[in-house]
Amino acid sequence: MKLKDLTLLFVLFLLYAIGANGVRADDGNTIVAAQPNLVNQANAPISSIMQVRLQDAYAPQYKGIHGSGNIFTVALTMPLPEYRLLPFPQLSLLTVPAAVTLPGVSTGFGDVRFVDVAVLHAGPSLIWGVGPAFVFPTASPGTTGQGKWQAGPAAAIGFLPERWLVGVLAQNLISFAGESNRADVNGLILQPFVSYQLGKGWFVRSQPQMLFDWKTGRQLLPIDLGVGRVFKIGRQDVSCFMDPFWNITYDGPAPKYGITFGVTLLYPNFWGAR
Repeated sequence: MKLKDLTLLFVLFLLYAIGANGVRADDGNTIVAAQPNLVNQANAPISSIMQVRLQDAYAPQYKGIHGSGNIFTVALTMPLPEYRLLPFPQLSLLTVPAAVTLPGVSTGFGDVRFVDVAVLHAGPSLIWGVGPAFVFPTASPGTTGQGKWQAGPAAAIGFLPERWLVGVLAQNLISFAGESNRADVNGLILQPFVSYQLGKGWFVRSQPQMLFDWKTGRQLLPIDLGVGRVFKIGRQDVSCFMDPFWNITYDGPAPKYGITFGVTLLYPNFWGAR
């Protein structure tokens, strides 16, 4: 699918979101606006509510390689309330790159990633926590992954002043096993996140994923700015967004620019219902 086709598809989805104010839930009540808390939850990389995230990132042009690329991921945010496993809440994120297409490479499965952060303190406007992060070498073909088992520390902090959500998620992954002919891994993934609520479920956001390779000194520094909305379809809470991005600094083959589309199903009462 070409970039213009993806853009048209998402614009149509946004137009549907605009009209969602007039949609009625099954109980007959008119849906006027999404809850502000849901907007923050939808834009937090690791959330305290159950979410199923579908995301597609398309890059039409790469540096040093001819061709385009596309990565489609399915992510599951699964919070575990206090005392279900450990004596404090846990926020988990499982990311599955279901379809990875690189220039000159056929589409394949990617490496599965898992992050689990234990919330050590949570206040009305501050959330922070630490935990482990893992990468499992599930890629097929091997060119769509790193071929290494990886583990390392992860930490997150978020501030929620009024309409803002500001924070950062950091992971440092180090390889400890895997294919001997693949390069060892020791890198930092830094993901700052900022969102601002415009009202009626609309928001603007930025969530660049910065990469720093400690072994080679290489880095990838993107910038992005997107827009989206949280709304309801019947009883289901949904979030959708569109983020154009540009890589201002990159070493080696990497996308020059691209666009990311995302649709998330939100389940704020997942544990309450159980």
